[in-house]
Amino acid sequence: MTDLSTLSATDPFVGRTLDEKYCVEERLGEGGMGAVYRARHLSMDRPVAIKVLHQRLSEDEVARLRFQIEARAAVHLRHSNAVSVTDFGQTSEGCVYIVMELLEGRTLREILSREAPIETARAISMMLQASDAVAAAHEAGIIHRDLKPSNILVTQSADQPAVVKVLDFGIAKFAPDDDEEATTLAHTNSVIGTPRYMSPEQYNGNELTPAADVYSLGVILYEMLTGMVPFSGATPAEIAQKHANNPPHSPREIVAAIPEDVERIVLHALEKQPADRPANAAEFRRDLLETTERLGLEHHAFKSVPDIEALRDAGVESPSGRLVVDISRLREKRALSSGSNEIKVLGATPVEKTPPQAHKPPQASSFLDKVKRILGI
Repeated sequence: MTDLSTLSATDPFVGRTLDEKYCVEERLGEGGMGAVYRARHLSMDRPVAIKVLHQRLSEDEVARLRFQIEARAAVHLRHSNAVSVTDFGQTSEGCVYIVMELLEGRTLREILSREAPIETARAISMMLQASDAVAAAHEAGIIHRDLKPSNILVTQSADQPAVVKVLDFGIAKFAPDDDEEATTLAHTNSVIGTPRYMSPEQYNGNELTPAADVYSLGVILYEMLTGMVPFSGATPAEIAQKHANNPPHSPREIVAAIPEDVERIVLHALEKQPADRPANAAEFRRDLLETTERLGLEHHAFKSVPDIEALRDAGVESPSGRLVVDISRLREKRALSSGSNEIKVLGATPVEKTPPQAHKPPQASSFLDKVKRILGI
């Protein structure tokens, strides 16, 4: 792994001032589309993120012109769940760059790699926010074209609900990103995307509609709920062929706790023909929101950590009084409960309980008893 401090020391952009406005301070990372830097807006003394596209993209006259058109549209996209693009320009060497708000958080890809499958309520909470940003883009005439977990950032503040931010509006059309463990596909006069999240019509090079983004949102929701993408393969072409021809496995066959109505929404978004899916992200989100409220999922109370009772239930107390938590058991219990900390039934009639069987009076719980309870013995 290359040390970022070493890259910053040798990077020609670090220390430069772009357009007499942005002082580039540090290189944050690099992907298939270019490098991302921390910079400072000199007149406003405000930190920003700057993404400089690779030279090979900047040298393409058609790509640069299309980028500028879409960058202007992205600048005008104002939504709380979309990363704000505030400016764009071109260096003296001809490298095109965009300026965005600087955020701290984890990508959905990082979250999935550690925590998948995600509880239904939590997954829906994130998807409602992401799809709302995409819906705003569709309303503004922007099709994202490269929605995937690494383009979704989740920020979290203490005692505050998580906020989802969708990245790279308006530039995915020209910018392949290979950080999703799959080689991106590019067709002449066509769009670029990541095979595991691409719609069938996108792979075929057809004219895209907002329904292409809906398909990608469906793949992401499928992965959040089940811990796997609906289609994988050894090559991008094999994956794309499966997207075009194979029906996805039922999410409930993988995680039985997923509600049937939620599965229906996922599979609706994954229809092969664009006309058979929700027409745009607004329709997809509306269906998801209505189902969420009907099921009583508390989608606004998304928690990134379990409460103390959940920790106690998945742990044992040591002789010294410390709580030792079995992380794998905690994750399993949360997945099987489908977000018990985040689900409430609104207006439901209490279920009549059967009379408890006679049992011995409760006794003081010993350390061994707690171990037996955790292990289900």
